[in-house]
Amino acid sequence: MKFKSADAVHENSYKEFDKLYKKYGVKLVGGGYDSKDHKEIYFMSVYDDEDHYKDIVKKLQSDSTYIELSKKLEVDREDVNIMTLEGFNI
Repeated sequence: MKFKSADAVHENSYKEFDKLYKKYGVKLVGGGYDSKDHKEIYFMSVYDDEDHYKDIVKKLQSDSTYIELSKKLEVDREDVNIMTLEGFNI
């Protein structure tokens, strides 16, 4: 996600999103700032598979807490980009 200012990043509570994701069985692995642009942040979440992802998205879109938290983010957020990674053995 990219925000209008670095301050806007700190004004949002990501702990509440973490609680919601845990409620729906999604693991948040972590996140961080772009070292060259603190207005840009990254989160990594893990889903069991594509069906799990689709099911969770559907549930979150009807969850009143998620809707409220998302609306708060939209005020200061400039962009959001979602990537899907597939695992591999190391």
